[in-house]
Amino acid sequence: MPTTPRNVTSADYLLGHDREELARLEHQAAALAPHTRMILERAGLGPGMRVLDVGTGVGDVAFIAAELVGPSGMVVGIDRSEIALARARERAAERGLDNVEFHEGDLQDWQPVASFDVAVGRLVLLYVDDPGVAVARIASMVRPGGVVAFMEFDMAAVESVPSLPLVEQVRDWVCEGFSRSGHDPRLGIRLGAIFDAAGLSDAQALALRDFLPPSSPVVPAMAAGVIRSLLPALEQYDIATAAEVDVVTLEARLRDELSIHRAYVTPPALIGGWARIEGERP
Repeated sequence: MPTTPRNVTSADYLLGHDREELARLEHQAAALAPHTRMILERAGLGPGMRVLDVGTGVGDVAFIAAELVGPSGMVVGIDRSEIALARARERAAERGLDNVEFHEGDLQDWQPVASFDVAVGRLVLLYVDDPGVAVARIASMVRPGGVVAFMEFDMAAVESVPSLPLVEQVRDWVCEGFSRSGHDPRLGIRLGAIFDAAGLSDAQALALRDFLPPSSPVVPAMAAGVIRSLLPALEQYDIATAAEVDVVTLEARLRDELSIHRAYVTPPALIGGWARIEGERP
C-alpha cells in the first residue's frame, strides 16, 4: 500500500519521461491494446462520442478511443509532460488522425471548454495520492448519463507455470519498488472501492490477463523495461543493487528461464472499471 504522501490529484510519474521510457511505454501499450479496446468497448465507447483521456502520455489509449468514436467523435488527451505530448502529436500525425488533440494540463486545475460523454485513463490513478478524489474531479467533467472508466494493474498477478525464481524475483522487485515509492502495485483490485469513494455507485469491473507461451518475448521485454526505469527507486530504498539486478542481461535471462523450463507466464492483470454518471442515459 502507498506509504509516501503525495499531491492529492497531481500525477507524479515514478518512471520518468526520458526517450527510453517513452519507447518502453509504446511497447507496453502495444501489448495492452487488445485488452484496452475490450474494456473501452464494454464501458460503452462508440461512434460520435466526445472522450477525455486523462494522463494520455504518448497517446496510445487516445488512439484506440479515436478509432472507437470515429470521425464524428472527438478525443482530447491531457498530460503534464510536454515531452510525452510532443511524441503523442507526432504519432497522431503519422496516423492521419484529425479527431484527437492533446493538451498540457494537470488534474487539479485543467478546465475543459465543454463536458465529455466519457472520461478514461489507463495506469493513471496509480500515481495520485487519493484516487477517489481524482475520479470525482474527473467525473465532474462528464455530462449526466456519461461514463467514467479507468484501467489499472494488479502487478502481483505476475506468475509462471511452473513457478520460476527469476520471474518471482522480478515481480517482487517491481511490487516492492512501487510500494516503497508510495504507489499501490495492486491498485486495480481496488477500482470498485475507488469509484464508491468518488460517489459513483454500482461500478462494473473486468480483469484481463494472458498466459503467454515460453517463446513469447512480451513478459521478458516488459519486465526488463520496467526494472530499468525503476532501478533508481530499487537502489534508493535498498531493495536491490544495480549489480543484483544486472539489467543489461535481465531480459535474456528471463527468456532463457522460460524457454528452458517450458513455462507459461502471465504479465500483470489489467483491470478495468467503469461507472455511469447519474442522470439520463445517452
